[in-house]
Amino acid sequence: MISTTQLKSDVSAVVVSCDGFADVWPGFFGLLFRFWPDMPYPLHLISNHLTFPDKRITPLRVGDDISWSETLARGLERISSRFVLLTLEDFFLAAPVDTAHVGRLHSAMVAKSAVYLRLVPNPKADVPCPEMPDIGVIAKGAPYRTSLQIAFWDRLALLSLLRRNESAWDFELKGSRRSDQMSEPFLSVCEGISAIPYRHVVRRGKWLPDAVRHFTPLGIAFDFSKRPVESELNLRWQASATRRHLGRVWRFATRRSL
Repeated sequence: MISTTQLKSDVSAVVVSCDGFADVWPGFFGLLFRFWPDMPYPLHLISNHLTFPDKRITPLRVGDDISWSETLARGLERISSRFVLLTLEDFFLAAPVDTAHVGRLHSAMVAKSAVYLRLVPNPKADVPCPEMPDIGVIAKGAPYRTSLQIAFWDRLALLSLLRRNESAWDFELKGSRRSDQMSEPFLSVCEGISAIPYRHVVRRGKWLPDAVRHFTPLGIAFDFSKRPVESELNLRWQASATRRHLGRVWRFATRRSL
């Protein structure tokens, strides 16, 4: 029987980033420490040459930026824990995190011998687990099976799915189909359950206006000299174009042998 203490000690929290997003780090870490002060996992920041000056963070500087997947792989290779709680730097916490609930979900992942547990239903699970009502199985063939929303990963399984020339968007599409070849379960929380409440704050290199409106009253400073705010009109156009593009890419990717 694996104890709760053992489970906590075998998880590292990993923020995957790059030096080009250093202006986002103050807001990310400020909100992380505010809304999750009792996070039980050692915290790592994967970057190129820069890091965030806080003793609570272990820097993983991996060198020049070659690709998103190469950066992540180099960082993961320097971590020894069995699991990682993986997040992107532009996911800002928006409310307090229930540490006990997150821990119970990770315990359920271990009990199911799963290699992935998405902590927000984006997308949601396909088949609920009767004995674990908060989570469900992500079916093989499901779109975005390896979505980069905040999730627990088996570190070695994640490394095996990475292809070092791929972008994050490539990984979500092509990694999803590679994951279909794995026998271990992929899990997600069910619809209506978000274990870690957060908001996406950057799109296509620009601040999202709704994120600026939401987090400015919380005291988060946005450096608009480094990163402009996207216009509402462009966002609507991009959302429509992205839906059409992803539909074409997804259909093409699922027909290819990966």
